[in-house]
Amino acid sequence: MRIENNKVNINSLKYITKRILNNTYIVSLVDAKGFAITVGYGDSLEEAINDLHSNLI
Repeated sequence: MRIENNKVNINSLKYITKRILNNTYIVSLVDAKGFAITVGYGDSLEEAINDLHSNLI
């Protein structure tokens, strides 16, 4: 994972996928085969990641 200027480059995260659908950010935690384990949604990438995290705890 690369961190530049206190920001994480999400593209370097191995088991996180991201996409945008109808102006909603969707991030998924995926397994080694690419199957989604849990998903987070939000109006921004940060909100979607926080939602994903909330689903884990």
